[in-house]
Amino acid sequence: MINRRTLMAAAAALAIASPTLAQDRVSDFKPFEAGDIFVAATIMDNPTDDHMGTGRIFQYGSDLELKGTLYTKGTKHKIGGLAFAPDGTLWAFAQGTPAIVEIGSDGIQKPVRNFSNRTLSSVTFADDGNLFFGEHLIGKKLSVPPLTTRFNLLPGRDVIGDGYVFKFNSDAELIEEFPTDVHGGVAGIHGATSTVLADDGTRMIYISETGNRVMQYDLANRKQLPDLKVFDEHEEIFMVLTMMPMVDGSLLISTGNGMVTLDQNTGEIIKYYDMDSGGWAACAPTADGENIIVGNFFSGQVVLVSVETGKVVQSDFIGQNNSLSGVAQYPG
Repeated sequence: MINRRTLMAAAAALAIASPTLAQDRVSDFKPFEAGDIFVAATIMDNPTDDHMGTGRIFQYGSDLELKGTLYTKGTKHKIGGLAFAPDGTLWAFAQGTPAIVEIGSDGIQKPVRNFSNRTLSSVTFADDGNLFFGEHLIGKKLSVPPLTTRFNLLPGRDVIGDGYVFKFNSDAELIEEFPTDVHGGVAGIHGATSTVLADDGTRMIYISETGNRVMQYDLANRKQLPDLKVFDEHEEIFMVLTMMPMVDGSLLISTGNGMVTLDQNTGEIIKYYDMDSGGWAACAPTADGENIIVGNFFSGQVVLVSVETGKVVQSDFIGQNNSLSGVAQYPG
């Protein structure tokens, strides 16, 4: 069992770069096929900024056999937050740039759109075609040692972000902003870093990376709701990193040393998956609901874990340390 001090120290270093360099910068994504797995695997090749690097996403088959690579255009920082839109577009985020990446199901990156100068890092798709984004950063800190990256102030203000949730239409026009309360995480800089839309688009469930709260906001009435869950009495679960909805509607949350599933209405813990090591920071369910895709930020290992047994059924490495920040499977 990993102790609290070890994982807290690891969380403070979640973005220290690796010197691994790319040998081939030619993108060769294939048209998406049902079951393809995508993994954010930025090349951490900037020696002075541990969040900057060449944006890269791997395309695997459902058996974790590598099929292709895409080097993202318009990004300068680590890629994460992978998610599929209802139309099959793969979305990804380089919140440090900031930039939003959209890749069509034909495997070709679309022109980068300017949604916002805020550090948007997650997206949820409403049934009416509108988009909800979580803002990654909050506060006034321009840096967080020992990390070497520096954050940008919002234009005309002395903050790096507000940690809010924002509603846009499909034309990238801002409709509404919601002043969500956030935890801040270990360093006090993390806002609404992962989001899940619930109750027919009227309730937003969200977390702050490296915090211990699962928060919720009433979008219809513009008010904060009581926390869905606070992990303050669970020795094995003392931080949250990313969150995605499971096929059955429950919430899947990575905790660094494993994953946990929660009932999205009661906050009750359904199951805890112990991964026996630290760094498991990206997770997503497979489209059939049978497995969980989970990636290790530190080691670059990506695995398929059985939902029923918790056993690893498939495994691969991306060949880059301190990089893996998002996973998703194309449902077809």
